[in-house]
Amino acid sequence: MKKVYIVIFFIFIFSICIFASQARNIELVDLPTANTLIKAELRCDIKLYPGGGILTRIYIGIFDKLMIGGAFNIVNLIGTGKVDYILPPKFLGKIRLTDDEGVIPALSIGYEGQGYIDIPAKGVFISLTKEISFSIIYLQLTGTVYSNDFNDITRNFDAGAGIAFAITKDFVICGEYDGFLGDNPGHINFGLGYFFNPIQIDVGFKYGLNDDNITVARIIKIAYISYF
Repeated sequence: MKKVYIVIFFIFIFSICIFASQARNIELVDLPTANTLIKAELRCDIKLYPGGGILTRIYIGIFDKLMIGGAFNIVNLIGTGKVDYILPPKFLGKIRLTDDEGVIPALSIGYEGQGYIDIPAKGVFISLTKEISFSIIYLQLTGTVYSNDFNDITRNFDAGAGIAFAITKDFVICGEYDGFLGDNPGHINFGLGYFFNPIQIDVGFKYGLNDDNITVARIIKIAYISYF
């Protein structure tokens, strides 16, 4: 069953690539890309996810290739019952080591200390992102390897891969397969985003794979982008 949905995922992605134009982002749905903020760029976003949870993150571009930030997760804020605050806030950071030029992809290393729903924190990660142009078609391909187990980081790691493209300069579609190396079943995720300057609104669909069924989660991300 898992292999069937992987095939469907790639058929969907490549069937609409003919409409693509250049896409840029710092993540797909959950998977970090190798892209970073530019100097003096400020980005704040909130993810609304099932169970009434809200993941709040803020990023600042220190240099064109270095960004840092923090994340704060609140579980069951919307709804009934006890509200859980995940303390302390977690660190976020990424530095880009190479630019996407010629045959060389962009390469970044970073850290994400906060997960959400049943998605654990990525921890330390290495991301490769490459944009490929076919005349009017631009594909953004990303592969990321990550581990949050510092006791045995060479053995306990996972990976994901995905693609992003823009129908217009403001309307972005992406897809990813996250968690295909580890023991967990992994997720196939799709995202749609539209940029209303200075706000971007993304809708994500997360499909958790296992041998028996597929569980679906819907998330909404609202991002504010500014410069100082």
